[in-house]
Amino acid sequence: MSVITVPRSNVTSSEVADALRQGLGGHYRVLPGSGVNCWNPVGGPLPNHPDTIVVGTGSTRLARAQVRISQDAGETILHVTPGGIGLFTLANRLWIVHKVRQVLRASPTLR
Repeated sequence: MSVITVPRSNVTSSEVADALRQGLGGHYRVLPGSGVNCWNPVGGPLPNHPDTIVVGTGSTRLARAQVRISQDAGETILHVTPGGIGLFTLANRLWIVHKVRQVLRASPTLR
């Protein structure tokens, strides 16, 4: 897991999703309010996760990462984890998680 700290509180899922869409471009799907299914790691994203965003390519079943948003004492914590199973998890950590971290750290709207 990779952790990014935003030095302000109450960063919303919409703000993070917008930063990801802008920074990643049209090749990636950004699904706010969705989470990775822990019981079926190659299943589709699950709805009704308001503080979670799935980022991936294609159907987002194999090539994906998850961003979970939490708040702590005047700052927002973004937890970025890879999705998938086996070698897909490793590939997602090296590829998608890396790109998501770069975009979130460089985003001027998340400062």
